[in-house]
Amino acid sequence: MAITRAMAAAIAVTSTAIGLASPASADDQLDGDFNLVTDGPPTIWTVTTQCNAERTCGGTVATSRGWVGAISRVAGGPWTVERRGASTGWTCPDGSTGPADLLYSFDPVTLAGTVSAMSKPGVCNDPNPQQGQQPISLQPAAPSAPPKFLDGLIP
Repeated sequence: MAITRAMAAAIAVTSTAIGLASPASADDQLDGDFNLVTDGPPTIWTVTTQCNAERTCGGTVATSRGWVGAISRVAGGPWTVERRGASTGWTCPDGSTGPADLLYSFDPVTLAGTVSAMSKPGVCNDPNPQQGQQPISLQPAAPSAPPKFLDGLIP
């Protein structure tokens, strides 16, 4: 009987602990279409994420420039997107481009942050990798306008 009571107590404690664990909030997630604001060409990011009870989040970024990457966030940290070997990730003084590793990092509330870049050796005729950083932000993209119908005709 003592074993049964001990097991019942353990089950009750475990059930209470599970019941008290807070589910991930929808506010923790980042979903939708966003304009990436930077000094580069306009880019739209379509972001989908999911978060667990510990508020660790992960998902996917698909961009209007044709690349897809992983996005992640640990509780209390920034959103990050790592892109290795971006073919035009580094811009040389003469305007040519070369490959670089990129790390996008931004605040989960303001969506402001930075993109850090490290060029590959040999880019811009420099045998050493170069590093740079610039500010970025994500802004919710305006929803697309509904289709317009002429003379009441539906296409």
